[in-house]
Amino acid sequence: MTRRWISAVAEALAAGRRAVGDGAPGPSDRQRGIALILALAAIAILSIFSLEFTYTSRVAVKTSNYVEAEVEAHLHARAAVELAALVIGSADIVESIIGKYASMMGGQKPQINTGAYACEFVNAFCKGEMNLMGIKLVDLKGNPGASLQRGSCGCTSTDEDGRVNVNRVKTIGEKQAVFDTLYKVLERNEGVTHVGELDKEMAQLALNIIDWSDADQLKTDVDPATRKLLESQGAEGSPYARRGGKVKDAPYDTTEEVRMVDGMTDAIWCKLRKQLTVYQTEKLNVNTANIEVIKALICKNLANPANENIACARGFQQNAFVPVNIAGQYIEVCRTLKKMVFSPPFANPQRFVQFFSRLGMVLPVDYTQVLQINQQRMLEDIGTTGKIVRIEAYGTSGKVEKKITALLDTSTQKYVYWNED
Repeated sequence: MTRRWISAVAEALAAGRRAVGDGAPGPSDRQRGIALILALAAIAILSIFSLEFTYTSRVAVKTSNYVEAEVEAHLHARAAVELAALVIGSADIVESIIGKYASMMGGQKPQINTGAYACEFVNAFCKGEMNLMGIKLVDLKGNPGASLQRGSCGCTSTDEDGRVNVNRVKTIGEKQAVFDTLYKVLERNEGVTHVGELDKEMAQLALNIIDWSDADQLKTDVDPATRKLLESQGAEGSPYARRGGKVKDAPYDTTEEVRMVDGMTDAIWCKLRKQLTVYQTEKLNVNTANIEVIKALICKNLANPANENIACARGFQQNAFVPVNIAGQYIEVCRTLKKMVFSPPFANPQRFVQFFSRLGMVLPVDYTQVLQINQQRMLEDIGTTGKIVRIEAYGTSGKVEKKITALLDTSTQKYVYWNED
């Protein structure tokens, strides 16, 4: 019995040693530790790969979403431009529809410049509704083909003929017309106070703008007493040569090119950039021109230039009591009211010059006397229709916004400028 008890104890101890691995066949403690370290390293490496894959996947998804939104925003903006161009090219159809509605209402067909109002139709398509003077005329939201399911779009359209064309300088007569208008615009923008005296700095800048675009390589000058341009005198490129450049002596390709002209500063450019054009516009359209450009034309074409000191008072160009500023306010009110009812402010150039003979109805007599204009000279400068339309469209999708600026020649229905931002 004692032997059996001793044998049983020995077997129990052996079983315990085998349970904890002591003396059991197989890998040692060192080997098991190495295996554990390798396993942990493998898990760590796999975890890194997993995190990298997850991060890369998320970046790829966000990138693809952004690209999708970018493409969608671009297409929205492109659609706005093309729709505006379609409306402008369909002037006959638009006028016919409006004429029918006008006859049904017992009124006369209004004169509508489709270039100025094209974006009203585009915005109606983009938003699914159209408002006029606070009244909702059309509400198509939720209908197929009207408004956008995702994102937004819209545009504004302006007449490029409302800007001073600095490329029209082929003859001395054209140069004179551009100089006279451009100098007055510069003079008013810069607040030149010495009325009656030619400001040499502003005059030289106007001449430099002309010389950049004209075909000859000779410098244009002006007689300070008569303000008449003189035949080209001397070389025009010396200021540019000192900087390693040269005068282009060819038409401007874009308005931005005016910034390269000698004497042009950032401050002046910020004031001028929306008052100049380089495209094939016709006479300056007083229905759409910047009001400061119109004021410059008034000052340029006064019947009695001696009245300029009182009529224009450039040292106080924002003063409400300066006659030309009061006239500008009335012109702006007229244009705003007429635009609200889809009608041109001035049906023809003659209506514009007649406006000044009627100022006596609303202004003191002494104001109307100094604001009398030379009608013949004014008629040589102005028009009431446009040829080039500037379309500035936008499209959005999510947080992405795309902008497109396009200039459409309405006579050919072709784009003369296209820029995507």
